[in-house]
Amino acid sequence: MAVKEYDLAQPMDRLLSLAANKFGEVEFQPVTVGGQTLELLQIKEMQRYIDKLMDQTRSGKTVILPLWAKIWQSGLVLGSFVARFPLAEGGRVLQIGGGAALGGLLLARRGFEVTVVDKDPDALLFARINALRNGLDGVRCVRTDFRDDLGAAFDCAVAGELLFDETVFDNLAGFLDRHIADTPAAEAFLALDLKRAARNFFTAAGERFAIMRSEAAYTDNATGEKKAVSLFRLRRRGA
Repeated sequence: MAVKEYDLAQPMDRLLSLAANKFGEVEFQPVTVGGQTLELLQIKEMQRYIDKLMDQTRSGKTVILPLWAKIWQSGLVLGSFVARFPLAEGGRVLQIGGGAALGGLLLARRGFEVTVVDKDPDALLFARINALRNGLDGVRCVRTDFRDDLGAAFDCAVAGELLFDETVFDNLAGFLDRHIADTPAAEAFLALDLKRAARNFFTAAGERFAIMRSEAAYTDNATGEKKAVSLFRLRRRGA
């Protein structure tokens, strides 16, 4: 069955109606990162929606959980970093992964040209709503997957918690190679939970990019447990 795409040129009230029809009640939540506050759309009864999806699996249907809808800790760490990163004026930014699109929106607020890409129309719907809600109308949302070529080069790419399914993201290294500008200053920033291995991706990416890794510690508010997020910076070899 063909995946339904949305007309993202519609006004925000219409886009919000589309989101509510699909996911039930939605609400904006303020998120403050790096001294900047954004209002991001969330599914209000996420567990109820997930339970509904799980009921569908009992009838043999394949379902996809809306993992993109959650504000991940890795996204907050990435957002805090890019909110102060000294990207050159006029830089073009590629936000890989829709939904909250936190890193890309923070850079858009700093005045950079941002394109959000995702293969899931629902993730792009939320990303577009978030852009409009925060007065960032110029943010582009484009449906694509990692085998595509956008025909454009970007000075910065940002992505958080993408590498949860290695089979899906085997093509990510090639996608970055096609879209990161061939300049010394161009970089990609990825943030993910320490439990993500993503060996296939890092093996392939290491052939094209020099990879630097750091860790950011945080305390899980729900459990009080000390945890950490890995932040990766990728720069072209030989650029």
